[in-house]
Amino acid sequence: MDIAIEKHLKNTNLFGCLSGIQIARLSQATIIKRYKKGSIIFSEGEPTLGFYLIAEGKVKVYKLSTQGKEYIMNVFLSGQSIAEVAVFSGRGYPASAQAITNSTLLFLPKDAFLEILRSYPEIALRMLAALSLRQRRFAEMIEDLSLRDVASRLSKYLLDLSKQKGSNTFSLDIQKSDLAMKLATIPETLSRNLKKLKNKKLISLQDSVVTILNKVGLQKFAEGLST
Repeated sequence: MDIAIEKHLKNTNLFGCLSGIQIARLSQATIIKRYKKGSIIFSEGEPTLGFYLIAEGKVKVYKLSTQGKEYIMNVFLSGQSIAEVAVFSGRGYPASAQAITNSTLLFLPKDAFLEILRSYPEIALRMLAALSLRQRRFAEMIEDLSLRDVASRLSKYLLDLSKQKGSNTFSLDIQKSDLAMKLATIPETLSRNLKKLKNKKLISLQDSVVTILNKVGLQKFAEGLST
């Protein structure tokens, strides 16, 4: 299946505000890469050869502890970018990435991309806004892990996903086992807290489909005001 590279570049959070000429120049350097579900895209510590934009599919970025425990840092969807900061760091990839579903990615090689920035430095300036929002989200994630219990983190996650989907009824974007890792807990604890929210009639859950029944009550849990 053909991929309209310029269209997908224009729809990304990094390059959506660029001019047609700039998008066209980026598309000339872009390589289409396809990954099957479960495929490793890059591993932590590998040399940074470039960064990726998701055209189709889902990708998780994660780190492994010294004991081999996996922690999911984020799940990225169509229109989002991964590993762009690593291009500027001069170091290897700071985490690993794996396709959650069959995915099509747009790969921008490091050397070619940096050469484009030398010709169009305004691209770098416009990227700063998108990267600053990413940095803010990571700061919020650290705050969640340090200050919120599992019920609060779960409630906040569900509220954020509802806002992202634009509906009170939505499907979880990752499997429950992966969600447990993302929330820095274990599947059994996640299940207990989902049951807790169901018993309090804050949500309903059918397979992986969640319906928020009481958004005010769920917000109180997210803020740690309920037990």
